[in-house]
Amino acid sequence: MFPGLLDPGNCAAYVLPALCEGEFEFVQQLWMREFIDGVWTDWTIVQNAPGCPTPEQIRAALEREWTSLRPEPTQVTLQPDTGWVYATMPTIAIAEDNPRLHTATVLGAPVEIRATPSSFTWEWGDGESTTTTDPGRPYPNATVTYAYPLWVEQASVVLTTTWTGHYRISGGDWEPFSSTIASASPTIDLDVIRPRAVLVE
Repeated sequence: MFPGLLDPGNCAAYVLPALCEGEFEFVQQLWMREFIDGVWTDWTIVQNAPGCPTPEQIRAALEREWTSLRPEPTQVTLQPDTGWVYATMPTIAIAEDNPRLHTATVLGAPVEIRATPSSFTWEWGDGESTTTTDPGRPYPNATVTYAYPLWVEQASVVLTTTWTGHYRISGGDWEPFSSTIASASPTIDLDVIRPRAVLVE
């Protein structure tokens, strides 16, 4: 007799199950059927034996929570911050690299998820891109720059941030996710100005 099941000898009795280890909920036997083309299918078992979730089920639920996240896009700064840049001269790019925290309830247990930027892919809008683990620094210590060629007149800069993740259950130790997720920051449109030579007497 599993806890949480009706006792056939006393259908009025129902025993609420205790929490499983890690505060996860006891999983009852689950059945499902689908309504297809106006007809209900037969009932099939989704969760066969009732009991505490297995490590595989916990991990799968955590991975679903992680991969469904859409972290707040990374804040982007370009220098000069004027909406226009000079061709052939370095445009400085800087990405904010603060981690993102997310709380959720997974299979009944409180879970914290931390997403940390691990790489930054800059698409400069002229067919070129740069991928780096460096978020960049402002002038005069710039570390991520790009110089537009003379033929470019306008460009749209897009930053895609790749995030690595860690989770902890009920305030326990942080554990890593095996996969990464990504988010794109809002596009920044630029006018690219060709510098002109001026003769000075």
